[in-house]
Amino acid sequence: MQSMSDIFDHLTEDRTSLYPICVEFSLPDAGWIWLKIKPLHELYGVSCTYIWDPFPHMLAWLGEIADGCDAATWQVNEEGHSSRLQFYGGAGCIDDRAEYLLHIQTHHDGIYRVRGVKVERRQLVEAFYRSFRAMAESPDYVPREWEAHPQFELLDEMDDEEYTIEYNKFPYGGQNLRELTSPSIEAYLAAGSTGDQQTS
Repeated sequence: MQSMSDIFDHLTEDRTSLYPICVEFSLPDAGWIWLKIKPLHELYGVSCTYIWDPFPHMLAWLGEIADGCDAATWQVNEEGHSSRLQFYGGAGCIDDRAEYLLHIQTHHDGIYRVRGVKVERRQLVEAFYRSFRAMAESPDYVPREWEAHPQFELLDEMDDEEYTIEYNKFPYGGQNLRELTSPSIEAYLAAGSTGDQQTS
């Protein structure tokens, strides 16, 4: 069986060590949000577009991980190529039964890069979810840079001039990220925090 660490190509001193990951979501800008996961990414990470809004699927992915799955995939269409974030949670297919996060980048010709890091399940869920919510709740978050018009269903009833005025207020069509939360993930993280306090 091939060691998972053999396919890693990010630069670390020890590719089999456990790394607390740091997740950063940029604020939305013209329908794009950039995701960077350290230590996997130094300059470029995952480009998220409102056209294939990936964030509802991200919460579902995190929910699967929080529920204790052996493996879960989050696919992000980046307009021209795609990224697949693959979590392996000690499944039998992994040589050391540890938990890993892989970032698999594909183009029309197939896979062109794979990066990976050994992780801890709860820390991964917390890093992604807390960072995502911090971005969406930031006072600098501008809804029109990502979200669909809050009354999108009424636009078709307007005349052309009114439609243009209203559409330009919210020119993109993404989810309302301010309201995109997961009570089950929050309960999972809260339960972990309670356990940490009791054992400290």
